[in-house]
Amino acid sequence: MRGSEKSPALAAGLSFLWPGLGQLYLGRRRVAALFAVPTILIALIFLFQFRQGFVVLGARLLADPSYAIPAVLVIVVAAALRLGSVIHAFLCGIPSQTRRVLERGVLIALVLTILLTHAAAGYGIWYLNQSFRPAFQENPALIDAATAPPSLPPGVTAPPATPTPAPATAPPINSRVTILFTGVDADPTRGEHLYDSIMVVSYDPRTNSVQMVSVPRDSSSYPLYFGGQVSNKVRINSLPTYVRNGWVKSPDAPYTTLIKEIQYLVGIPINYYAVMDLDGFVQMIDMVGGIDVNNPTAIDDPVYATPGGQIIGFKLAAGPQHLNGNQALGFVRSRHGAGNNDWVRESRQQQVVVALLRKMADPSALLQLPTLISKLASSVSTDFPAERVADYVAIGQDIPKDNIKQVVLGPPYTIINSSGSSTAATTCLLNARVAELSVSLFGSDSLWYGKPAPANTCS
Repeated sequence: MRGSEKSPALAAGLSFLWPGLGQLYLGRRRVAALFAVPTILIALIFLFQFRQGFVVLGARLLADPSYAIPAVLVIVVAAALRLGSVIHAFLCGIPSQTRRVLERGVLIALVLTILLTHAAAGYGIWYLNQSFRPAFQENPALIDAATAPPSLPPGVTAPPATPTPAPATAPPINSRVTILFTGVDADPTRGEHLYDSIMVVSYDPRTNSVQMVSVPRDSSSYPLYFGGQVSNKVRINSLPTYVRNGWVKSPDAPYTTLIKEIQYLVGIPINYYAVMDLDGFVQMIDMVGGIDVNNPTAIDDPVYATPGGQIIGFKLAAGPQHLNGNQALGFVRSRHGAGNNDWVRESRQQQVVVALLRKMADPSALLQLPTLISKLASSVSTDFPAERVADYVAIGQDIPKDNIKQVVLGPPYTIINSSGSSTAATTCLLNARVAELSVSLFGSDSLWYGKPAPANTCS
C-alpha cells in the first residue's frame, strides 16, 4: 500500500538521516519502529562505549582486534538498516510523473553515500587496527634476543634462594603493572646496543599512583640475580652485550637478562618491556607537536654530541620550555656542564616520559597515532599487549599529578665506584638502601618485602 501523495525522495531522505523517519512521514508507524529501534540500540551502544571519552574509544578501535571486529560488524548492520529503510521509504512513496528521473537520482545518490561512507568507516577501522599492531612485537634490531650461552659459571647451577621470579605476564587490570622502559643507542657501527636510559614505571591501581625509578646506566659491581656479581667494568647499559658474547654467563637471553636484573635490583616484578631507539624518539616528539617541560636548571653542555658523534653543544634556559624532537633528545642525553650529570639527566628523562604520556592522551594526538605507529614500527620493540592499550590510556587520564613518585638511583642510593678501573668512573648501587626504597615505594609488592636486604657489593 503506497503513501498518499507523499514524495518518495523526501521519505528516502528522512530515512537516510535516521532509519524509520521516512516510514513515519509516510504514516507507517510499525515499519518505522522496526527500522528505528535497532538503530537506537546501536546509538546507545556507541554512547556507552564513548563514556570514557574519545581518546579511550579511539585507542580501543586502534589497538584491540577483539573490539575492532565487532565495531566493523556494527557498521555493517547500521548500513543495512539505513539501506533497507531508505529503499523501503522510496518505494512506499508516490513518485511524481514530472520528477521521476530526479527522484530516482536522489535514491541512487543516497544509496551510494551509505555504501561508500560505511565501507570507508569499516575498512578504516580494520586497516588502522592492523597498522597499529606491528609496533607491538619484538624487534630483534633493537634488543639482544640471541640465545644465551648454555653454560653458567663454575659452581652456579641455578638461581639462588633470593627474590628473583621470572617476569610476570598479563596481570589483571585491577593489579599492579610494571613496565621497563629502555632507550637504546643502536648505532650499527659500534657492534653493541647501549641501553642508556633505564626506567621502571609501575602503576598501583589500589592507590591510583605511579612509581618511576631510573637506574644509572653506568651502574657496575652489581649482584646478579642468578648468583655472583659483575666487575666494575660491566656497566648495566651493556649487560646484554656481555651476555650475547658469553662474557657474562646467564641462564637467559641477553635482553631478558637485563629485564630480570633490573627486576632484581629495583625489587619489583616487571611485566612488560618497551624499547625505543634515538631516531624513533626524535620522530615521536616531532609528530605529536613537541612537548612541554619545566627545566629545573639551565643547561650549558659544550661537549654534547649527536648520536653520530658530532659535537654540537646543547644549551637550554631554566624554566618552562617547549621542545621539538632534537631539543628533547638533547634534554634527555646531555650530562656535561655545571650542575649536570647522569643523575640529573635521568630525572629529566622521567619528566619527558610524563609529558609525553599526557600529550598522547590528548584527542588531537590520537589522530596522529596511525601515522606515528607506521613510521615508528622499526624504532620500537615491546611485548606490551596491544589490546590493553585503551585500558591503561583510560587509567592514565585519571592519575593526579601528585600521585606520580619519581626517583633516580643516584646518591644516597649509589656511590662512585672506586675500585681502580682503567675505564671511566662508574657508580655502584648500595643494595640495602635500594631494597629499603623498594619496600617504601611498592609495599608488599616489593620483592624485598619481609626479606633480608642483599649484601653490599660496592668496593
